[in-house]
Amino acid sequence: MTKRRYVLMAMAGVAGVGLGTLPAWWVQAQRGTELTLVAYAVAKPVFAKMIPEFQKQWQARTGQRVTFKESYGPSGAQTRAILGGLEADILAQNIQSNIDPLVEKGLVRPDWQQRLPNRAIPATSVMVLVTRPGNPKNIRTWSDLIRPDVEVLLINPKTSGNARWGILAGFGAVQKTVGEAKAQEYLNRLIANTKVLATSGRDATDKFVKNRIGDVMINFENEVLFLNEAIPRDFPYIAPSPNVQVDFPVTVIDRVVDRRGTRTVAEAFTRFLFSRRGQEIYAETGYRPYDPEVRKQFAQRFQPVNRIYKISDFGGWAKVNALLFADGALFDQAQRAAARVGP
Repeated sequence: MTKRRYVLMAMAGVAGVGLGTLPAWWVQAQRGTELTLVAYAVAKPVFAKMIPEFQKQWQARTGQRVTFKESYGPSGAQTRAILGGLEADILAQNIQSNIDPLVEKGLVRPDWQQRLPNRAIPATSVMVLVTRPGNPKNIRTWSDLIRPDVEVLLINPKTSGNARWGILAGFGAVQKTVGEAKAQEYLNRLIANTKVLATSGRDATDKFVKNRIGDVMINFENEVLFLNEAIPRDFPYIAPSPNVQVDFPVTVIDRVVDRRGTRTVAEAFTRFLFSRRGQEIYAETGYRPYDPEVRKQFAQRFQPVNRIYKISDFGGWAKVNALLFADGALFDQAQRAAARVGP
């Protein structure tokens, strides 16, 4: 008989109860716990390293085995899946506005950003321009994307937070430097140069690398760093300035963890993302960690950007979505204009 089992039986005997009525945390420690992690499409490489580190530390500290079910997909679709009944203990998103509907429906408590450091954002990134090897079109800036000789592989902002950041980065850079009229012109010409809309950041990478669609792809910096480590051919990238700080918020799904009794371990996992080791894993997998010491340690891994705007500089996601991505907003208008012109 194991020591742990003996202690459980002794507790049950003293209390005059069966094992089934012992405290839930004791029972879970014996049988282990399973967590469901739902995340945006390109998050798999970081969590492939993060999860085993957490499992090892958690079992050493508590004796409890934790297993994970994982789901990766377009960020907007992941939120809709949870709203539709997918039982996620933890959600890792690439845009705050994909968590807002879960708060509105009561699945996530309104204080989710106050329960973790840095408003629940363990890491950030910037948007980059990924080109063909050797950069044959000499693409360097946002304005190069609207040249008539350049074909852009863009992600669909109706399905992907990655896409919203990518469109905002160029639109916002033009808006902040030469005004909104020029920014709208930039967006119209960008959409006119876009031949294919990918569904997610990972789908865009597959189409760009495997199907050779486009001269340039807009994607997260962490995704192209992963790409260049995963395949033998290097794809150069440029991080234009101005740029935008991409946030990757994380939260537990309160209604699920409370019903399943997994809050303690789920919250421990989200806190682990902010630990020294968690921050190092983010940096190792291409993200810019929030911890200034870790960021300094890995500074040579990232391209310098002179000016990085935050979403608050554009009035927040509610204002940006209304301007750019709501039904009938500027993105839809640009698509209609491109369709009228034709190929």
